[in-house]
Amino acid sequence: MTAPPRSGRRRQLSFADLGTPLEEAEMVVVDLETTGTDPSQDAITEIGAVKVRGGDVLGEFRTFVDPQRPIPAYIASLTGISDATVRGAPHIEAVLPMFLDFAHDAVLVAHNARFDVGFLRSQAARLEITWPSPPVLDTLALARSVFKRDEVRDHKLGTLAAHVGAQVTPDHRALSDARATVDVLHAIIARLGDRGARTVEDLASAHRKVTPAQARKRHLADTVPPVPGVYQFVDREGGVLYVGTSHDLRSRVRTYFSASETRRRVLDVLPRLHEIRTIECASRLEAAVRELRIIAREQPPANRQGLKPEKALWLRLGPGADGLRAARIARSEDDGSAQIGPLRSRHDVEPLRALLTDAVMGRGASLEGAGGSGASGTGRRLAPEPHARIRRAMLEDPSPVIAHAAARMRAHVGAHRFEDAARIKGQAEAFLAAAQRAQQLRALAACPMLVAARPAESRRHPAGAWELLAVRAGRHAGTAIVPRGTDPVPVARELARRGAEIPLDELPSGPLCHGHHQESELLLHWLEGEGMRVVAVEGTWAVPLRARFDPQTLQAAFTTAD
Repeated sequence: MTAPPRSGRRRQLSFADLGTPLEEAEMVVVDLETTGTDPSQDAITEIGAVKVRGGDVLGEFRTFVDPQRPIPAYIASLTGISDATVRGAPHIEAVLPMFLDFAHDAVLVAHNARFDVGFLRSQAARLEITWPSPPVLDTLALARSVFKRDEVRDHKLGTLAAHVGAQVTPDHRALSDARATVDVLHAIIARLGDRGARTVEDLASAHRKVTPAQARKRHLADTVPPVPGVYQFVDREGGVLYVGTSHDLRSRVRTYFSASETRRRVLDVLPRLHEIRTIECASRLEAAVRELRIIAREQPPANRQGLKPEKALWLRLGPGADGLRAARIARSEDDGSAQIGPLRSRHDVEPLRALLTDAVMGRGASLEGAGGSGASGTGRRLAPEPHARIRRAMLEDPSPVIAHAAARMRAHVGAHRFEDAARIKGQAEAFLAAAQRAQQLRALAACPMLVAARPAESRRHPAGAWELLAVRAGRHAGTAIVPRGTDPVPVARELARRGAEIPLDELPSGPLCHGHHQESELLLHWLEGEGMRVVAVEGTWAVPLRARFDPQTLQAAFTTAD
């Protein structure tokens, strides 16, 4: 026996936090000099940037760039950058990665950001460098909303720099212009701070206007506490309109009443908003689980997609002689049945059914006497021996399916039918993914109680604190934070005791978590995290060694075919 395998799927456990305080945000103010104005035709000749946070300069970046083409005379006269200036300078292939490393996760700021960021993005695409898509602030757009024409004659960088008393005069050189833009940015922040702008998102949306409903309901955020947890938008009748999570509820909720909120599904429910309810949580995981449960129970109209466990699709091998069929509910497997999933799409049902039966019964067997393709299809009736072999491939040993898929793929490659080979490989990968997901859910659900520990991630807790998690039959049964220097064992025991007292009808157990796979997968992701330690186990949390559905096994089988 071995511990359950790590999943190939990675789900980001985040609070979808917005509302980055301006004093904490790193910003990189950038300016470019180029050979022209068309990002698709022209090239960068100089990059200058200043990294700032909370009014302090953290660093500067400046380099010439060899554009590998002549610099037009009028550009040279404007910027003072000539062909001789950039001779021997590094090419953009070397410079752009260095700049992106300098900028890292910072907010990008530029005066007329469409121009500067447009050039950077265009060069990244040409070099096949993944553009990180950072938040972008445009001081030109912000200046137009802050400095009216009765105060400045125009919104050119030189005009604004002189107006705010910038320490550097812009001169069409990248670093000088970036330094001047920093002073303009700080002047804009000071103005907008007096109007209530406290976050990067407030700043990014300052040139837009809030809706009447946002302005009317804004006061509801004043009573929201600055704690981590779950928030619910509730109408006058008590109906839940929207659910979300954050590490700082007050900061997050305030963004819904600013111009940074532009999602139509959210704006449409704000006129009906009557109350904001909050639930304080000990950890990100607890908040994520509570959010899932509330969405599944209430089906709020403003959440992008309601979580409906009964809509998950599984590939189920029925008991006895029943064949493979699609199923909406993961049922008990005590009768000799089996199931894998949830599937990525209903379009996976027929290919996976064919792959499994072909691997066990031979090519073409799955095409004779097949049932319907929908969730009510019964599939082909199977003799006891093929039924047992298919069940084993689904639950215990996938090697027959892998070997069959690899052989078909090699045959297609040998006949130069590469698209067919890729299709077979995709089907085998879909099978392994569905089998692995079901395997992990099945193992976790079969464990009556599991208590594990991980270093706490929250900023509210000092280094050395531990987060304890209790899992009962594949569902969240409790979370506790143990401060540094405190013995976690008594806390773990109490957590297990309280979790065991939860009525079973509130924590339905059974194979594949009876449709609560979203919650169980959140728990699995946490359990796979760095530093996780199992504190206590009631029963067994393990799967047979041969049943490890490792994608690397599939890749190895296909190596010769590739």
